[in-house]
Amino acid sequence: MGLKELCESRGTPGREELVRALVKDLLPAGVEQVTQDALGNLYAARGLRKSGPRILLLAHLDEVGLMVVGHTDEGHLRIRPAGGVSAAVLPGKPVRVGAAGLHGTIGLAPAHLSRGEDRAALTYDDLYVDIGSTTRREAQQEAPVGEMVTFDTPYCETQGGAAIAKAFDDRVGVHLALSALAEETDFPLHVAFTVQEEVGLRGARVAGRRVQPDAALVLEATAAGDTPDLPEGYLATRVGDGPALTLVDRSTIPDAPLMQSLVRAAEGAGVPWQWRRSVGGGNDAAALWPQGLRVGAMSVPCRYLHSPASLLSLADVAASQRLLTHWLQSLREVV
Repeated sequence: MGLKELCESRGTPGREELVRALVKDLLPAGVEQVTQDALGNLYAARGLRKSGPRILLLAHLDEVGLMVVGHTDEGHLRIRPAGGVSAAVLPGKPVRVGAAGLHGTIGLAPAHLSRGEDRAALTYDDLYVDIGSTTRREAQQEAPVGEMVTFDTPYCETQGGAAIAKAFDDRVGVHLALSALAEETDFPLHVAFTVQEEVGLRGARVAGRRVQPDAALVLEATAAGDTPDLPEGYLATRVGDGPALTLVDRSTIPDAPLMQSLVRAAEGAGVPWQWRRSVGGGNDAAALWPQGLRVGAMSVPCRYLHSPASLLSLADVAASQRLLTHWLQSLREVV
């Protein structure tokens, strides 16, 4: 539901209000309850009068980006990361600044005016955003300290069945969660669209305590390793091989029976799937298991995560949706 619109919406950690408003507009018929907590998490539920296990799906609203932290005398914006973004991928990228979406570009001294070793050691102190202002005062008025900066990357689809956008992490998870809410279930289904995942899983910590589910499933984008620059040992997932079910990551060992129920659902529905085979990375699941909650994770493989443009397979998105639907329809108890 609305993958293009979700990806092109703008919301860094703590500034998810535009994405949250869009999600409210995209909520399908059949949703019985919509609430929001003080942190900014958005909750939706259906089937509240039904018996059976309370299932919680989680997908985070925020995307990685930048924040304005200062201004120069010449009218440029000083920036720092909002989430994990390497300075090396930023020079020359177009951006949008603030809720108004001012156009800008990330500046750096051009190559013929700088030394190679300087560019190799690039840091955020070397970067700035140019919005065309010419004085500090003008820049401060147009883009005050604290404003979000997001990448200006339009969603597009390739002839090979892929899509490219700036915020598949985690708007593809939001897309899947919205699709799940459109389906009837035999038990209470809760969805938490969480905030501030990219800076410490903060929204999920609140959501788990609020909903207190019998089991939870995180819907995410995850890093693919099928690029020429990575050796075979780093192949955590492969784009085009279907949704990735997590064995283990940096901070979580998902509930084994829960993950096996997803495997059975995939095989029963004839959906291609793969194990996520890396101990790196993490997601909102790490905020739930310390609360004693059973949690698993299903992810869509993406290349170039946490950069201005990532790529995924639309077939993987469709397969993830089919797997999620079949799992929810076949789930009678938490196994």
